[in-house]
Amino acid sequence: MRSPGPAFLLSFVLLAVFSVASANEEEAYFGEWSNAHNDLLRITADAIRFNDDKALQYDDITEDSDGTFYLLQIKTPSESNPLGGKFLRITFGTDADRFTLTSYRTQSDALNQRNGSGRSEWIAADDED
Repeated sequence: MRSPGPAFLLSFVLLAVFSVASANEEEAYFGEWSNAHNDLLRITADAIRFNDDKALQYDDITEDSDGTFYLLQIKTPSESNPLGGKFLRITFGTDADRFTLTSYRTQSDALNQRNGSGRSEWIAADDED
């Protein structure tokens, strides 16, 4: 049996490097955010935490985004969700340090941006806190 050639090995290595890089990329919404009511929203790769409430596990279910919006699905039961809906749409404008968070009860409503159950504006929290 013939061993794989150098081109095959290079292709395999490049695929592995790009796969690891994609898995380690941070989404634009990761970090700490505050609003006009001095609330704090912390978003990591797998959880959202509003003030001192229990962290909510979520999945990023974004499809076909140009990077200006993201769609998140809360996996924690809705009775313990202070954000007002099971689906969250995060929308960025021209300022990467600000976004609008709109909550929806159904995925269909979130995809079609109708019947929002809550809306709030968030700005990147100061690093000095």
